[in-house]
Amino acid sequence: MSSQQLFNGKVVIITGSSSGIGQAAAVLFAKNGASVTIHGRSESGLQKTMQMLSEAGISKEKIHSVKGAVTEESVLKALVDETVSKFGRIDVLINNVGISNKEGQTNSRSMDNLDYIWNVNVRSIIQLTELTIPHLEKTKGNIVNVSSIVSQKTNQAFPFYNISKAALDHFARNYASLLATKGIRVNNLNPGATNTAFLSRHGITEEMKEKMVKNFNIPLGRWGTSEDMAEFLVFMASDKASYMTGQMINVDGGILIDSPSFKLD
Repeated sequence: MSSQQLFNGKVVIITGSSSGIGQAAAVLFAKNGASVTIHGRSESGLQKTMQMLSEAGISKEKIHSVKGAVTEESVLKALVDETVSKFGRIDVLINNVGISNKEGQTNSRSMDNLDYIWNVNVRSIIQLTELTIPHLEKTKGNIVNVSSIVSQKTNQAFPFYNISKAALDHFARNYASLLATKGIRVNNLNPGATNTAFLSRHGITEEMKEKMVKNFNIPLGRWGTSEDMAEFLVFMASDKASYMTGQMINVDGGILIDSPSFKLD
C-alpha cells in the first residue's frame, strides 16, 4: 500500500506516535504522501519517530511534533492549532493514545486509576475530536480511533482499560452518526495481541510472549505487529474506505473467533 501515495497533499494528526502502532502509522502515512503531526510524552520516543521518518526519506517540512500529555487542554489545542498553522488543513485524525493503568498504580480498581484511564482513553479523545471537527468538515476528512478487542471480551488484569475501550467503540458509533451529514467518517481499529513496547513496560520477556501466544489461543499463531495495525489505519483513513463509517474492525489473528471450550485436541 505504501507505494500508492494515497495521501498526497493531505495532513494527518497521530496521537501517541512516539512508539508502537502510532509510530509505525506515522511512517506509513508519510510514505503515502501525507504531512504528519506526531505526538507523545517521551522526547526520546519522538526523536526516534523523527529518525524513522528521516530514514524513510521524509523531509522535515512534512513533519510537525507536539510533546505533552493529552490530559492537558493546552496540548490538545496545540495539536490542532499548530497543525493548521504549519500545514493549512487537517484531513485525518488518528486517536491512538491510550493507557492500561496509571503509572505506579498498585490497585487497578482504585477510583484514582479509573479517573486517569477515563481521562486519557475517552475524555481526551472526545475533546480532541471536537476541536478537529471544523477542520475535518472543510476537507471531508475522517477519524480513526485505536480501540482494542478487550472492548468485546474481559481481561481481569485491566478492568478499567476494558471498560474505556468499550466506551470508545460506542463513541465511534455515536459520532459516526452525528458527523455523517458533515461528510466526516468515524471508525475504530480494534487490535488484538500486538507486540509493542506496552509488553516490555509490563516486564514481558520474549519467552513469556511465546507462551502467551498459546494461552491467548491465537489461531494464526503469532503476535500482531505495529506494522500490521498501521496498514489497516492507512486503509481505513483512505478514500478506499470512503463508504465505511461507524465500524469496529477487529485485527486480532482470530482471537475473537476461537472457542477454547470446544477444542477437540
